Parts: sequence; C-alpha cells; structure tokens
Amino acid sequence: MAGLLHQPGDAIAGRYQIRHVLGHGGMGITYAAEDLQTNQPVALKVLSFHHIKDWKMLELFEREAKIVANLNYPGIPQYLNYFQIETDGDRTFYLVQELAAGQSLFELVNQGWKPSVEEVQVIATQVLEILVYLQHLTPPVIHRDIKPQNLIRHDNGQIFLVDFGAVQDTYHNTVTGGSTVVGTFGYMAPEQFRGQAVLSTDLYGLGTTLLFLLTGISPADLPHHQLVIDFHSLVQLPKRFTAWLERMIEPISTVRFPSAVEALVVLQGKQPLPPRTATYKRPKQSKIQLTTTTDKMIVNIPPSLLNSPQSLWLGLSPMFGYVFIFWIVYALIVEVLEPGL
Repeated sequence: MAGLLHQPGDAIAGRYQIRHVLGHGGMGITYAAEDLQTNQPVALKVLSFHHIKDWKMLELFEREAKIVANLNYPGIPQYLNYFQIETDGDRTFYLVQELAAGQSLFELVNQGWKPSVEEVQVIATQVLEILVYLQHLTPPVIHRDIKPQNLIRHDNGQIFLVDFGAVQDTYHNTVTGGSTVVGTFGYMAPEQFRGQAVLSTDLYGLGTTLLFLLTGISPADLPHHQLVIDFHSLVQLPKRFTAWLERMIEPISTVRFPSAVEALVVLQGKQPLPPRTATYKRPKQSKIQLTTTTDKMIVNIPPSLLNSPQSLWLGLSPMFGYVFIFWIVYALIVEVLEPGL
C-alpha cells in the first residue's frame, strides 16, 4: 500500500509482526500487530524521521510515549514498549500499546449503529470516568482529540480511549508556553484554534462526539449560531440531558463544566446543573461592580469624578475658571474705585 512504512507480514525488531493498518494520521501510522514473543495483539504506532514535516511532530510523538508510559487505567490501552530503529537513510520511532479490542464509535455509526439515549449516556459516563482519572494526575493530562475515531467500543460495551498523539500535560502548556494547534475540526473546542487547552477542552470534544452518536452527522455539518451548535431540531432528548449537553458544548470554555468531575456528577443526577458562569470580566483596576444571577446581571458604575488623576484635573478645572473670573472682577473694581480713594 502506497505511503506505508511497513507491509502486512513485516517483522519489526524481529518481534512485532504487522497485521494490518489501524489508522493513518498526521502524527504517524498505527498498525495492528502481534508480539511474537508473547503472542499478544498490539497496536504499533510508527513515525518516520524521513517523513517528519517539522520538529513539533517528533516532540508530540515523544511526549505521547512519555505520558502513556505513566498511565494505568482500565479504559486506556496499556503501554508496552518504546524504541527506535536507525538505518542508513532514516530513523523510525515506535510506540507499542495493548490493542483495544472492538470498533471505533465512528465505524459503528457508519455501519448503521444508532445507539439509544441511554446507551449514549452510558458511553458519556465511561469517557468522563477516564477523563476524571487523567485530570487528577499530577500534572493533569489533556487529551485534546476526543472524537468518535479515538473511542473504541468492545462487544461488552466497555469504552477505550486511544491515540494520545495530541496529548498535553498542563505543565508543558503553562510553563513552556506550548501553542500548537492540534485536534480534529468539528470536535475541537474554539480555544484550541488559539493553541490553548484547559480541562474543559476535552468536555467539548466529548459533547460533540455524543452529538455525532445521536444524529449520525459530523458536528461540523450541524447548524451553528454564533459558534453554538443547534441540535434541537434533529434529535429529541430528555430536558435534563439536553441542558447537560448544551453546557458540554458551550463555545466559551469558562461556561462549560470546569472539569470532568462536575460534568459526571450532574450527568449521574447527584447534583443539579449549576448556574451559568458569568462570561463578562471586569477590566483591571476598574471600580465597576458586576452582580450576576441566573437570569440577569447588574452593573454598578460608580461616579468617575476624582477617581483618577485625569478625572481629578477635569473636576478641578471649573475652580480655576472661577478663580480667574474672580480676579478679573476684582481688578475692575479696584480700577474703578481707585481714583476716588
């Protein structure tokens, strides 16, 4: 097959025998393979130095291997190995993980699978539990590419989250200032287009994935109104679930649930949906007071007179005018009366 680094039957490092291609993306090619030493099916992700377009791709690949090696959760395929092979004209990097058995949600929907609302909620719960685990790590880990293609469903209903090629730990983002735009159009939160990611970024990816399961339509092709996805005319959902889903796909990150924990407890009915967080920010050093409620916002703007050097001079300017007029009047009086004194 053109463009592939390996063909079915190839044995990598004398140990991993290629079976077939699982995925072909910008961060490398993933193969289904067999570990000849253990007879275990594995996922082998490969990145060729010769095919790297920029150094950022190699950085992301190495970061993926480093972070995945420290993950231990049933819904995340287990890390097995990481190595590289150097030849005369190339250097190839390999990441080996446990193969998640099943099919991606994307494949299932394209094959005609139409999950019920209850099944979608079960999937949402499982993914949120995985995200809770990732977000409670030190530092927290943000996947940044939650989408149907990266969620594998086993025949027993268990969900696996795969492909951490876009993964980001918050230490890297906040300390080194990483600003790479990664993700998949339609499932990317708006802040990702600015190279930013927060804990609620993965919630947006999950929310749009659930919309795909419910409608069978890519979120990019759904009706939008000022960045807000309008799905109400396409699917009828319970009122509480609709409100929860609307909060998950809010285009403003601060309006979404702040983390997976809050989203999970509301989905499970353990807590009510909290009021929307105010999206208006008071300018620095401003004396304006904002009071928000569930249905309105009160803006209190105090008088600006004498609150700044500029307003101070503006407020005192009339006094200088009065003094000047008083001096003119006084001079005229003295001039008129002086001859008679």
